[in-house]
Amino acid sequence: MSLSKPSLQALKISKAFISGLVQVQVLQQLSISIYPAELSLIVGPSGCGKSTLLSIISGLQNSDAGQVLALGQDISQSSRKSLERFRLHHTGFIFQGFNLFSALTAYEQVALPLSYLKFTAAEIKRRTHTALEEVGMSHRMQLRPHALSGGEKQRIAIARAIAKAPELLFADEPTSALDGVNGQQIIDLLHRIARLHKNTVLCVSHDPRLIRHADRVLTMEDGKIHRDWRKENDSNPLVEYTDVQEYSHE
Repeated sequence: MSLSKPSLQALKISKAFISGLVQVQVLQQLSISIYPAELSLIVGPSGCGKSTLLSIISGLQNSDAGQVLALGQDISQSSRKSLERFRLHHTGFIFQGFNLFSALTAYEQVALPLSYLKFTAAEIKRRTHTALEEVGMSHRMQLRPHALSGGEKQRIAIARAIAKAPELLFADEPTSALDGVNGQQIIDLLHRIARLHKNTVLCVSHDPRLIRHADRVLTMEDGKIHRDWRKENDSNPLVEYTDVQEYSHE
């Protein structure tokens, strides 16, 4: 269990959207701390606010109120340019739809973002090969997406996300497009990455298969955290350990 210094914090964040003439409150003064070296999973029904929370805490979207601290930096006060630079250097994203380029090989998918970081050609090659090897896709690196299965595409997406060695890794429904076997392999891979590299891995999903593989499970409902479960170690089940009032403030 990793309870040292949080790498991500949301402090009393709120978010509402306008739907027609109605304002829908998606997040309500929600506070949460996320820690490195573990896989944290946010679960809940569709529309509960989990994807909005992920978007805000990763810097892709602004909240209406509150603060977001990422690696000790207040990204809720950052300019768009500063946020883009922060995401480029410190974050990796994994999406439900893989977001691969149809014309690029697996190798090129992973290498492309590294070019924006001004690495040398030799360093790009080294990082790309290392990332593909870690996800078990080095033997498929010359293939394009049309020749890959869904599970293989998601592995390439993970390799692309981890190649630049980000401290923060965000996954939005990473297994929902996959069958049981591939979904199991992907969540095991994310868990291993968190433990091996000490990354902060934050995942949102409504897939119940993921729960037993997470180090921590946060259940959302109506824009609030209702339950918080943590695994003390790999041999023990998840146990509830926190009063939810720590997270959701009326």
